[in-house]
Amino acid sequence: MAMVHRSSEQRSSDDVPGHAATQTAQLLAELSPNSDLAWLVERVSRTQLPWVGVPASALTAWKQRDPPGWAKVSAWLGVKGVTIVRI
Repeated sequence: MAMVHRSSEQRSSDDVPGHAATQTAQLLAELSPNSDLAWLVERVSRTQLPWVGVPASALTAWKQRDPPGWAKVSAWLGVKGVTIVRI
């Protein structure tokens, strides 16, 4: 499980009503609905934690199987200020 950390400086877009939800909905629409990446996005969005734990093997698999999807999710996590913790 990887962990994600969000700094207070990076929460500005979350403070705008509907902004974070719109970004999340757009990202989920671009991902395969049954993918682990979509599950990760939903989990981070739902929990609002500043970090997320992800197995190193999952990170490697996402980078190999779905580089564009991983790039989008990684960028989204960065905008939200969520840190990935490899486990």
